[in-house]
Amino acid sequence: MSDERNVLWQQLRAHLEWERGHGHSGIAVQSLGASRVAPAVRVQESAEPRRPAPPPSPPPTLPDEALRLLAKLRGDVGGAPPEPHPGGPAEGAAAAPLPAPALPVGPLPRGDKARLTVLAEEVRSCRRCRLHEGRTQTVFARGSAEAQVLFVGEGPGHHEDQTGEPFVGASGQLLDKMVAAMGLSRDAIYVCNVVKCRPPDNRLPLPDETAECLPYLREQIGIVAPRVIVALGRCAAETLGCALPGRSWRGLWGSYEGIPVMPTYHPSYLLRTPEMKRPVWEDLQKVMQRIGG
Repeated sequence: MSDERNVLWQQLRAHLEWERGHGHSGIAVQSLGASRVAPAVRVQESAEPRRPAPPPSPPPTLPDEALRLLAKLRGDVGGAPPEPHPGGPAEGAAAAPLPAPALPVGPLPRGDKARLTVLAEEVRSCRRCRLHEGRTQTVFARGSAEAQVLFVGEGPGHHEDQTGEPFVGASGQLLDKMVAAMGLSRDAIYVCNVVKCRPPDNRLPLPDETAECLPYLREQIGIVAPRVIVALGRCAAETLGCALPGRSWRGLWGSYEGIPVMPTYHPSYLLRTPEMKRPVWEDLQKVMQRIGG
């Protein structure tokens, strides 16, 4: 990433931190590469009288490029970003929750199943974001276009980048076992990712990378038209609008354009934390019940 790009992201993150500190709803800061927002800690009030709160600090000044990017992340590409909240939350009021990045509005793109082959070719030549610079291959999807269950991960890893197929490494092997336990075959489901190129060092996709790849994911979902979507990991759940920062999300049904979404943990997380396999299995049992399996 260039020095200019680094400066841009730092400026944008500083602005979002200011908004969060003043109770203003905005883009999730951790989606810009920051760590997960820590849960609120209840502090015992002191008997000492409260000191007057200092006046609110002015928001950081953003250059035009950062303002355009902020507007794009909020789904407001055609106009200026919203004005920041003039001050902090009212006394005793809870801060507004930070929503996930806004998604495109409108009906899901529909098309003949054969359109998936054409779409895969479009992805193969895509240069929309920086991720194409380091890829070996694009990673479009695997499985059946007639699938009842569509799994969405975050992005390709090393093995996927080499083979051009999603979930083929250790995470993919675990996913196949999970699917088999559901009574489904590996070829009876549809598996894809939020982004189609491997992020450097297997990091999470950045918001602008996700925004550029969303049209491909939306069209995949629209053409396959699954009965249920399983979002693997918080990144996928946030992209589909089914997770809010600082809130519980795993195992709680959401919806994406009218399609039920079950958010659960990513297989790579389960490889590091095997004790969480049981909660994930409970989530998958809910999916089986929904599809009548």
